[in-house]
Amino acid sequence: MQQRTEPSPAAVLIAVAVLALVLTVAFGPLGFVLGLALFALMFIGTKNNTADQIVPARTRSRLRRLSTAGRIAIVGEAHHQDAIAEVAGLSASDPRDDRSVLATAVLVPESAGRHDHAAVRVDLLRGDGTAVTAGYLRSEQAADYQSLLLDLAERGEVGSCPARIIGSGQRYGVHLYLGAPRLLLLDYEALGTAPTLPAEHQVAVMGEPAHQYVLHRVVNGRTPVHVIAELRDCRIVKGSHTGEHTLEVLLEGECIGQLTYAMGLRYCDMTQEWRVRTGRALCEAVITNEGTRGLQANLLLPK
Repeated sequence: MQQRTEPSPAAVLIAVAVLALVLTVAFGPLGFVLGLALFALMFIGTKNNTADQIVPARTRSRLRRLSTAGRIAIVGEAHHQDAIAEVAGLSASDPRDDRSVLATAVLVPESAGRHDHAAVRVDLLRGDGTAVTAGYLRSEQAADYQSLLLDLAERGEVGSCPARIIGSGQRYGVHLYLGAPRLLLLDYEALGTAPTLPAEHQVAVMGEPAHQYVLHRVVNGRTPVHVIAELRDCRIVKGSHTGEHTLEVLLEGECIGQLTYAMGLRYCDMTQEWRVRTGRALCEAVITNEGTRGLQANLLLPK
């Protein structure tokens, strides 16, 4: 089947202009009016067709949440300022920075081109499920991420991560909250798509020796494993701070330990605010095998 070729807008306008000139010569003032009307109708139609061509495509793939334990600046935003501005106008402001806006990005691996052997396009989601292009990963970063993203695409999935739009009015930039490729995929998806606390530094979990059976079930023989944990208020049951508040750490609904008293003081109010905003206090965690010490969990929490 041959692919239908549409005439360019410029060619259409030139043809109509020539027809208007012929009508003017043939019918005088009346021909000129008819030609002008025809020209205006075709110009409006061309504008509408052009608008139809830039309507964002709906994302049909299942979104796969990726690790947010990293920060990456993308490139090429200068070519997509209108699209970024539109998403920025629809998204919520970042409470940590009143000059920025939070959005959701999807990472789309593209086939090799003349200049980039491993291109990864960065699209921003709109509220209706459509996506608009904001830019690309840098070529050296795209080479690290593309293989994993292609594997996701074969399963009908597309990688998703939070994005931060910076600037206003004249110039927008975009940063991604995206983890390193080695621990990019989150192995525990049972908690859905609720946002996780910003993953900025590691905080040790205390008391894992008493919960090794839960950790072994979660990792299923693989380490390191990147998971999503839940934080819940609890009281310390032994030691010098018995009876004081802290946070316990849950995986698959079961406790694997808790934060120290000092870390509990630091994060209790923050997790409570996050729970009110999002429904659950979720965070990323990395489980590693520490040999004779057994499996160890480290949470990724805000600084």
